[in-house]
Amino acid sequence: MRPEKPSYVGIDIGSEAAKVVQLRKEQERAILETYGELKTAHYFKHISGSGGGFLRFIDQDVADMLKDVLTESNVTTRQAVISIPATSSFITAIDLPLMSREEVGTAVPFEARRYVPIPMAEVTMDWEIIEEDEQQKRLKVLLAVVPNEVVNKYKRISELANLDIKAIEIESFALTRSLLGRDKGVTAIVSLGAQTTTIIIADSRIIKHANNIGRGSREVTLVLARSLAIEEERAEVVKKEVGLSTKPEEKEIVDVITPVVDTLFGEVERVIGAYNRANIKKVERVIISGGGASMAGLVDYVSKKTGLETSLANPFALTVYPTFMQPILRDIGPGFAVAVGLALRQITSR
Repeated sequence: MRPEKPSYVGIDIGSEAAKVVQLRKEQERAILETYGELKTAHYFKHISGSGGGFLRFIDQDVADMLKDVLTESNVTTRQAVISIPATSSFITAIDLPLMSREEVGTAVPFEARRYVPIPMAEVTMDWEIIEEDEQQKRLKVLLAVVPNEVVNKYKRISELANLDIKAIEIESFALTRSLLGRDKGVTAIVSLGAQTTTIIIADSRIIKHANNIGRGSREVTLVLARSLAIEEERAEVVKKEVGLSTKPEEKEIVDVITPVVDTLFGEVERVIGAYNRANIKKVERVIISGGGASMAGLVDYVSKKTGLETSLANPFALTVYPTFMQPILRDIGPGFAVAVGLALRQITSR
């Protein structure tokens, strides 16, 4: 009997929707088996804590939602990798004198106290050496920190949902895995969520900078709904279909959207500019991901604003699927970048 090929499901729970992607490992390839999405508003009603996003709701509500999205998406595996929202984590690069890996392991927890606002005993921490400069006798270490209460909540939810959790990963790392492939350049990933925008700058797929902005694409929806006196559901459609159109007849709508987008991407420009001033290798391109990335005209807008090559996220490019599915997967890809990256964690070498 030939051994069964393992399958894994990546689970990305956002503030408005949960997305899942199931991939099968077959000869070092990632075969797309199924995917799905479920709106979360119906489930998240009972608040139990002060955490951000879905983390403030009771475990059972989140577990019930997870069970339903897995069932409705025809997910068959219980082996899962689940994302931690960027806003519930802390990522930064710290400088250390040149030392051995063992010495770094001892030094990092002490150095981390300067950056992490809660006691070290209350966090789960990981680190990676991302630069080693023999001439300057220094190291740059990427530090990733998550509160223990967040990790414990995920463990409880997973048990209630009958999931075998292989890893819990900060979404920024899943994004770089699904979007950068074997890329060797410096890329800015802008993940437009409903409530929050995350900016990641990676060099040769290694995160060098991560930044969260407390504004997201829902802000555009709300402004449209108020200005045009329409329901939010209709405003969401207008945002995606009209967006930043250059058609004269749609100028009234574009004039409402543009100031909000200008403010948001002004912050993106600031982050990229600060990175470029501090580093020899500059940002070469921008990838837009997240549920808000599907706004019409956004790619051209960002390209003109930043002067950089800009594209929409296409995480399914790293998976194998039937050719007829290509149009739909390209369309939904930006919103599924985290879920794909999570499932890929157990399949790819990086």
